[in-house]
Amino acid sequence: MQDILNRTSVRKFQTKKIEPEVLKQILQAGFSAPSAKNTQPWEFLIVQNPQTLEKMSSFTPYATPIKNAPLGMLVCANTNCNPFIDYCEQDCAAATENMLIAAKKLGVGSCWIGVYPNAERVEPIRQYFSLPENIVPLWMIAFGYPAETPKVKNKWNENKIHYEKF
Repeated sequence: MQDILNRTSVRKFQTKKIEPEVLKQILQAGFSAPSAKNTQPWEFLIVQNPQTLEKMSSFTPYATPIKNAPLGMLVCANTNCNPFIDYCEQDCAAATENMLIAAKKLGVGSCWIGVYPNAERVEPIRQYFSLPENIVPLWMIAFGYPAETPKVKNKWNENKIHYEKF
């Protein structure tokens, strides 16, 4: 529970590489997420090449964290698994949250960077990575060992809890 409550977005990373076994554990957490009819529409493109990471940081004005991260991930939806992109988004979001929490538990920082449905972000990514038409880039995640300790925010808000009726 503490890893969930203490998870924060990390935007500055050490240069230390993420070990393959640590990455595998993060990915296993993603694959353990629930999905509509167990279709598992997620596709994870792992990037460790510094030049590619720098290019990824240019796809959206909010992607600066990925530029200096030792590892970037492009989370995509495979619409051949489920043709309804809304369900794919939900499934991939569940997988992403699992990975963010697993990363926190393993001492790895992360930052979720939105892409979809902004066409100015989606199309350059689609072209750069030569994604097939059925593969929709949803967002990117920067992963790395933190070079900062962001303040944990208390996000609890009882005013957003409703019982029986709104």
